Amino acid sequence: MSTIVYEYPTNQQTRKFLRLEQAFKTVRDLLEIKQPPPQKAALFRMMEIIDFFERNDIRSELLKELERLQQTMQVLIDNPAVDSSKLNYFMNQLSKLSSSLNLEGRPCDVLKQDEFLTIVRQKWSLGATLCSFDSPQIKHFVSMGSDYTYEKLSEWMGKIKIYRTSVNVILKLYRESGAFTQCITQNLNYQQAIDNKIKMVAIKLPIEIPFVPEVSLGAHRLSMQLKPVINSSASEDIEIQFAIAHYRA
Repeated sequence: MSTIVYEYPTNQQTRKFLRLEQAFKTVRDLLEIKQPPPQKAALFRMMEIIDFFERNDIRSELLKELERLQQTMQVLIDNPAVDSSKLNYFMNQLSKLSSSLNLEGRPCDVLKQDEFLTIVRQKWSLGATLCSFDSPQIKHFVSMGSDYTYEKLSEWMGKIKIYRTSVNVILKLYRESGAFTQCITQNLNYQQAIDNKIKMVAIKLPIEIPFVPEVSLGAHRLSMQLKPVINSSASEDIEIQFAIAHYRA
């Protein structure tokens, strides 16, 4: 049975990481479609990433979280129940990421030095990116050929690869810390006690069920209600799968 996984952050930092992960993934997926429309969309998605970096101190937040994760793993190093080879692999990866981030300047500074990207950002901020009479430079860029555009976009994304890798590794650790367990809703509602060290909640639902989860996360409790996607109703209990990703300090 096909399923959909819905992820909900429990704090602002995880929220930022999830949004960055999705933005990076969208650019990557669009780049694989070597046609002018998706490549143009990838270019604008890059502008959103640059703007996101401008408004948030992501570098500092990533460094702090990488350091926290390393400290947490260090405590587990002598635990016989832990896979030591896997733990050492992640500790080395976290250490390398921290070292690389420490050498970086402000995120996207290198991209902001590019004259063309500066023009695109100006046009994008004004909402003047759709028509060629508004942005002839963008029209020329996407008309240069899909291979050329792909190479340039890949080159620019490569300059901020360290941020994408750091976010991906952190979220991977969060996700691996939880497991899906079977639960039953009552009148389309479900509640569970949680603690303040939980980073993210994941809920898995069969795609055939015409409901989506509406989640409220408090300091000590998770509350979920299934809401109909369209005009539909159900009074019976529905079996769902859900998981809590709780990497603990």
